[in-house]
Amino acid sequence: MMTLLGGVGFSSAPSSPREDALIVRGLLSEEATRYREAQRIFLELYRLTAKPEYLYQAAREAMMPGGDPERVLPLLRRLVETKGIKGDRLPARLLVALYAREGALREAEPVVKRWLATSDDPRDLKLAATVAADGGRYEKAVELLQKAYLKNRDEKLLLDEVTLLQNKLHDPARAIRLLETHLRFDPEASVAVYFKLIELYARRNDLAKVQELYKKLYEKDPQDYFLKKIVKLSLYRRDFEGLARFLEKHPDGNEELLYTLYKELDRFDKAIALAHRRYRETGKPKWLAEEAILTYEKARKEKRITPDLLRRFQRLFDRALKEGVDESLYLNYYGYTLIDHDLDVQRGMALVRQALKQQPDNPFYLDSLAWGLYKEGRCAEAQKVMQKVIAAEGLKEPDIRMHAESIRRCVEQGRTPADRAGK
Repeated sequence: MMTLLGGVGFSSAPSSPREDALIVRGLLSEEATRYREAQRIFLELYRLTAKPEYLYQAAREAMMPGGDPERVLPLLRRLVETKGIKGDRLPARLLVALYAREGALREAEPVVKRWLATSDDPRDLKLAATVAADGGRYEKAVELLQKAYLKNRDEKLLLDEVTLLQNKLHDPARAIRLLETHLRFDPEASVAVYFKLIELYARRNDLAKVQELYKKLYEKDPQDYFLKKIVKLSLYRRDFEGLARFLEKHPDGNEELLYTLYKELDRFDKAIALAHRRYRETGKPKWLAEEAILTYEKARKEKRITPDLLRRFQRLFDRALKEGVDESLYLNYYGYTLIDHDLDVQRGMALVRQALKQQPDNPFYLDSLAWGLYKEGRCAEAQKVMQKVIAAEGLKEPDIRMHAESIRRCVEQGRTPADRAGK
């Protein structure tokens, strides 16, 4: 009878009905998680047939919850000592595992030294490393894990090695070198490897490398979690240029953030182009208002505000309003610009008042209102409004300071802007 259990085959040699029946009972007991009973049955099979595979299975059952290693250990130790390994280290592997379960490190070490530590099988080396680590020989454990890892590049072995270096040998620099090397050879490594290296970099406050790893993770798997980490680190480090370059490579779903960065970096041409494209793609009129603002701000920074520029600005904003823009920010911006350039003071005042209906106490909107009153020659009214602005914001803002001074002089001299222009 041939049965596979835990990766080990029972003998295909002729078997008796009693042997077959015991095998079935043992398998059913294991399936029902009655591991002590399964262990007893496989030990009975071993005594009945002397077939070592039954002893091996009994050892496995002994390592499960409720198992009884003490009943298996003497038999397994005798088998290893009398018959040796003969190319198969499974008996020694099971013996060491049972010793480790019982905390019998002193008994395990000779077996490890003779049969496992010299093996080329990563399973043997991993078990030998476990025994060495449990015995406090952490450097030896790292050496064995490294040997095992180099055989198959198993990330679990690497992470075990890194954990020992970090927590027991207090050598994070070596741990970082191992992880960096692994990622160089295998950029498709698991998230667990990336996260462990991120943790070690973060402990060293090397945020630039943390950020770079999150970028690599996002390129592998564009999750919002990774993007949020990239943005947070970029803003903390004030790496706006780097974040902009990254988002240019990954624009899908990130256009508004990229647009904000372009504005922060005064990249007006790119921001205007993006606003224009977003309007075509979404049909949202706010992008017309954004394009108008950027067009004006670019010209203002370059000191090239011309009549043609102002006409383009008005066309964009008028179209935005016609298509439904009603946000106070845009209403105030357009209204103030109409007032400041004497394009249409009355309409500008009407737009500012619409903005103030949404935010009655906004000091910047009140400043626009005061400036409009000043332009209309109503300086006493303008001064009353301006007092509220100064109470809220002080005189640090250059525009507020200039407006307050102009209004003050107007009140003191009793002369309106129109009077002065006429003179």
